[in-house]
Amino acid sequence: MIPHQIINDQAALVKTDRELDNDNAYEMVETITELQNNGYKFILLDFSDLEFLSSAGVGSILGTIEISREMEGDIIICNASSKIMHILELLDLVDYFTIKGTVEEARQSYVERN
Repeated sequence: MIPHQIINDQAALVKTDRELDNDNAYEMVETITELQNNGYKFILLDFSDLEFLSSAGVGSILGTIEISREMEGDIIICNASSKIMHILELLDLVDYFTIKGTVEEARQSYVERN
């Protein structure tokens, strides 16, 4: 499991390591899925330490985001470096994902939805 912190009864914060790739993408899926199964509809992904994001890493988020959205929630990316943002731009995913600059901005964005 990837380290995570419960924020409240609707949201949890997941902190990534330096890499999200083939070696640990399954852990991201397991972590997000478990949180969703426990009723957390907003999953905040803190990318502040993330230096490398592979296609498997992107897939781990894409594969779980619809469940959060079906729960009327979302997966919100925050603290993404310019390097990670560049990867998401190349994949044309910037408009698909909800991306915020900080954890606090991510928290505020889901509070506004409720």
